[in-house]
Amino acid sequence: MAEWKPMNADNGYGNQLFTDVEPWMDAPLLAWLTGQLQWVSGGAYQRRTDWTQEFDSRMRRTSPMTSTFLQNGVGAVISNLKSFGGYIDFLDFLVMNLADEESDDWDEEAVEELDFILAAAGSAWKVGTRENNAGLERRVPLGVQDAANAAMAVPGDAGRLLSEAWHAAFGRNPQADLAYRKSIEAVEAAVLPSVIANDTSGHLGKAISQMRTDCDWTLPFIKEHTQNPTGAVVINMMQALWSGHSDRHPGTSNYVQSTPEAAEAAVFLAVPLVAWFTSGAVARRP
Repeated sequence: MAEWKPMNADNGYGNQLFTDVEPWMDAPLLAWLTGQLQWVSGGAYQRRTDWTQEFDSRMRRTSPMTSTFLQNGVGAVISNLKSFGGYIDFLDFLVMNLADEESDDWDEEAVEELDFILAAAGSAWKVGTRENNAGLERRVPLGVQDAANAAMAVPGDAGRLLSEAWHAAFGRNPQADLAYRKSIEAVEAAVLPSVIANDTSGHLGKAISQMRTDCDWTLPFIKEHTQNPTGAVVINMMQALWSGHSDRHPGTSNYVQSTPEAAEAAVFLAVPLVAWFTSGAVARRP
């Protein structure tokens, strides 16, 4: 089905993405929230006050939405969120509940509908529903997201840890130190079995040293640059990830808290490394 686009689609915004809920998002989000929070039974409205109460409690909201929700419906919820903040956080909270396949509230169609609404409206947020990491995530270019999704889908610890790293970097509540640490752990899970499988105390630093000394590693290209062979490129990527982790040893003079920018770069380094090692693309030269 073709996608319709108006002639003046950007309205001066170009390809700008919006981190807040803008006026043109009000109507579709009101319809979506209505479908999730209330229904008619026996001629009367029934409302999901358990969700609003839990959100009020978790967020320590001094102006809770639940009482006005009971009296005035979903419109009052939106008014409360717009007046006192937390609109995007509430959507994130609902995704967490609706995307949990083990929950009675699981609703894959509703989650997909929200993702469509956000994308169509130019939101900077998208839905991420990978295992144990359901919630809103900052939008990245589609090709980058596709590559990351493929790497995160690999079975075993590497994919799971990379998913945790991605959500920690791009989720609604980013944690730079966690994102960086999980990126390294994801690469270790992909690399160690191929490089130092018998070393129970192995870590990425040991794997890098082993790869530099034991044999010639390569990617499956037909030709290579003599001064930049593919194996060296892979090792240098691993070294950059390992050396850039500045918050491994709290209490020492070398400890520096990871920044969001460093964490995102670490995740972007981890994606191809996990993909290459788990697929067997990185291998010892025959």
